[in-house]
Amino acid sequence: MLKELVDLLTCRELDPEELASLTAAIENAGDDPDLDWLDDPSPEELIQNAIVFKLVNHLAVGDKVDEVHQQISDFFAEPLTDFPRHANGRGYLPDDYFAWLDPLLAERGKHGGGYRLLLLDDSFSDQLNALLVWRKDTARVLELASELGLAIESSTERSSGYRAIV
Repeated sequence: MLKELVDLLTCRELDPEELASLTAAIENAGDDPDLDWLDDPSPEELIQNAIVFKLVNHLAVGDKVDEVHQQISDFFAEPLTDFPRHANGRGYLPDDYFAWLDPLLAERGKHGGGYRLLLLDDSFSDQLNALLVWRKDTARVLELASELGLAIESSTERSSGYRAIV
């Protein structure tokens, strides 16, 4: 299950050797000295944090949603439009931003049905950890995450709000 999840979280872009290596690194996170600082984590917490650490090149991470927007935009050859602002110049709050962003991502990468933005929780920061996946794979990603006891959710169907500063 973990190998399939990692494959889907990386939009199936890894070659088989990279996928196997990355999956093994996540599975063996308990032996990773970079994660020694975690205080008696559950197996699920260990995997959750290992995914965040090991997929860092695939994540947009920031404590402000406009920072995350810029990183998401940088994933594309043709950048997204600028971070949205209200008429008074105030930036969008996270929930409004995610609702604004979703149709833009649906238009990108047509062969995969467009993208969806997922949010990964971590146990060590208040930052947003955002990841693009193929839209058609979203349900399977969320199913696998649930079966593995991981905190991954769609940015537009979240159970709790983020209080990120804009």
